[in-house]
Amino acid sequence: MWYIIIILAVVISILGIYFMNIGLIRVQLEELAHRFQKGESMSGDLEEWEYYLNKLFWKPFGTKKTIDAYGPHYEDYLNAYYPDHDSAALEKYKKFKQKNS
Repeated sequence: MWYIIIILAVVISILGIYFMNIGLIRVQLEELAHRFQKGESMSGDLEEWEYYLNKLFWKPFGTKKTIDAYGPHYEDYLNAYYPDHDSAALEKYKKFKQKNS
């Protein structure tokens, strides 16, 4: 009986950490989107956008709403500041958008 409780506690802990990680990524993407909308983007923002979006694309579940919410901001950011930038994260987002539309 105790084994079941221990296994359940471990599974719940792992899922909690997983979703907290997604929550932290959302906070960072919200900050990047807010800076972009205010016109206060900084020099390292492109790397941050790509880093956090790529982290979301590697997660197997629980990220669809986040990608739907911040993908358009990333696309607008790239078009505004780096129109010729070849981004793997943008390609993944476009495939994601086609698959889910």
